[in-house]
Amino acid sequence: MIYITGDTHGDIDFNKLERLKEKKLTYKDTLVILGDCGICWSIKETTYLLELYRSLRCTIIFLDGNHENFDILESLPVVEHCGALMHSVDKHIYHVMRGEIMNIEGITFLCIGGAHSIDIMWRVPGISWWPRENIEERDINNAKKKLRKYNNQVDFVLTHCVDSLTVTKILKFEKDSSTDQLKFIDRTVKYKYWLFGHYHYDFWLNKKKLCMYQDIYQINKEKLIKI
Repeated sequence: MIYITGDTHGDIDFNKLERLKEKKLTYKDTLVILGDCGICWSIKETTYLLELYRSLRCTIIFLDGNHENFDILESLPVVEHCGALMHSVDKHIYHVMRGEIMNIEGITFLCIGGAHSIDIMWRVPGISWWPRENIEERDINNAKKKLRKYNNQVDFVLTHCVDSLTVTKILKFEKDSSTDQLKFIDRTVKYKYWLFGHYHYDFWLNKKKLCMYQDIYQINKEKLIKI
């Protein structure tokens, strides 16, 4: 089975994942976290956080958000998993790279992590903030390249932030360079659902776009089931 949720921020929002232990998961099950996972935040905390996430006893794949240590992430070995390039964090824990399309249980997911931090003024470059948090043109170029192999069609779009039109018209936040980079998706990509985190809300914006934070959904090809 495939499960998905929003930001976990290391151990800050980990408690919501405890309900998954009731499912008696195995490593054939996959949990997808939509950015700000926080396992790779500091060298000091990594051992403790790995043990915490290992306790779920399932395969974990996360997108990067804007609260990640990109120096740590980019030092990790790159492997291919589920047809996508990922950083191998631990034996069953992966960070899916931007613009990659993963195929899990026959379901395709376009993955584009990254977002702009609104709290940048309180963070320290290289310690609690990295400019690489922002979505770049090369990330979108990679996504477009991979999408051509799928005729610009996937089952799910997974991102951390969302496109500028959605941000300004529905969420009523300010757009930024990262949300601008995602505008191409609604223009050129055919998808069933677009799931994203970052904004710390849980609600459907329309029939296709879902903002996620504390909720957990089970995924199959045709529908999402809240657990």
